[in-house]
Amino acid sequence: MVRSVQIEPLTEADVSSAVEFAVRVLRVKPGDLGEQFASDITDDLRHMFVAKASGQVVAYGRVIELAADEAGPGTPAGCYLSGVLVDPAWRRRGIATQLTQARLRWAFARTDKVFYVTGADNVASLHLHAAFGFQEMKRFRSERSTAGEDVLSQLTRTAERS
Repeated sequence: MVRSVQIEPLTEADVSSAVEFAVRVLRVKPGDLGEQFASDITDDLRHMFVAKASGQVVAYGRVIELAADEAGPGTPAGCYLSGVLVDPAWRRRGIATQLTQARLRWAFARTDKVFYVTGADNVASLHLHAAFGFQEMKRFRSERSTAGEDVLSQLTRTAERS
C-alpha cells in the first residue's frame, strides 16, 4: 500500500522530526541542525518544506538567499534551491519533484531567477532540475563533490511559472 505524503512548510513542531530524519539518512551527528532548521522558519531569506507521512518527516527541501560567491566561486547572488533529501524508502514517488515545485513557488514569489548548485556527478539532481527547465550556466572546481566539479544552473520565471 502506497501512503500519501503532504508537502508543507516546516513548522516548529516538525523541527525535531526533521533533525532525526537528517541524522538517520545522512548518518551525521545532529550538531546545530535544529538551529539551522529553526532558522528556516524565522529567517525571511530562507525556507524549508517537508514531506510528511503519518506525521513523520520523510523528505525535505530548502531554499535560501545567498550572496555572490557564497554558493561557489563566481556564483551570483540570488535565491538558491538547496538540500533535497528523501528517505530511501520513499524515493521514486515524485516527492523531490513536489518539494521542488513548492520551493520554486516560494522563490518566484520573491525573484525572477532561481539558481542551484550540485555536483557534476549528481545525476538524479541534474535530471530533476532539468525537467523544470533549469539551464546550466557554468562548472567550477569544488571539493564538495566527489567529481571535484560543481554545476551552477539557473531557471528564469516565465508567464507559465508565475
